[in-house]
Amino acid sequence: MPTHNKSGYEIRLEVLQMAMNLANDRYHQAANQLQYNAEKSGEKSFALPRDTRVTDAIALADELYGFVEKK
Repeated sequence: MPTHNKSGYEIRLEVLQMAMNLANDRYHQAANQLQYNAEKSGEKSFALPRDTRVTDAIALADELYGFVEKK
């Protein structure tokens, strides 16, 4: 089975994808919690949380990639 050494670009892309998935999960968890709270209190509508997924993902990617860069 041949091995493939990933380039720096491939590694950064994977880190960014992980960070975006994490940011999406956090956003959806917050939205689901708001919906649950609204339903529990009998409200028919609720405001979605502020969508900062892109900036959150970039910050998370920087943090994760910083870990990868350590020797």
